Amino acid sequence: MKFDFTVTITAILGIAAVISPIATAIINNRYQLKVKKLELEQNHKDKTTYYVRSIFENYLRYTGKCINRMISETEGNYGEYYFLALAYSPSHIADALISINASIHDGDLESATSQLEQLRPQIAELLQSL
Repeated sequence: MKFDFTVTITAILGIAAVISPIATAIINNRYQLKVKKLELEQNHKDKTTYYVRSIFENYLRYTGKCINRMISETEGNYGEYYFLALAYSPSHIADALISINASIHDGDLESATSQLEQLRPQIAELLQSL
């Protein structure tokens, strides 16, 4: 029994020609899926970071305005961002936010100002760590 190597080689090349594009497509699709997943995770992280940063920046902005000029507009904006900042704060910052809020509502604006000045570096550190 003789083997015809030309037929065998032709069959092997034919099978390889069929399997190779399929394998390439599968590998490429898996890679593209992983890349897309990483892009979505990064996009979500960027949006979350931007959102939290804007909350704390607006909290500082409106708290300062509320302390310096207590009018209904600044008080409303302060109240909105106070609770948002409270929701996203670690416990040590949340305690300071609550204390500042109590000082503002008690009318002790000097204490609120000094507490806000002490809190600002902690918020800046939190934003840098995002």
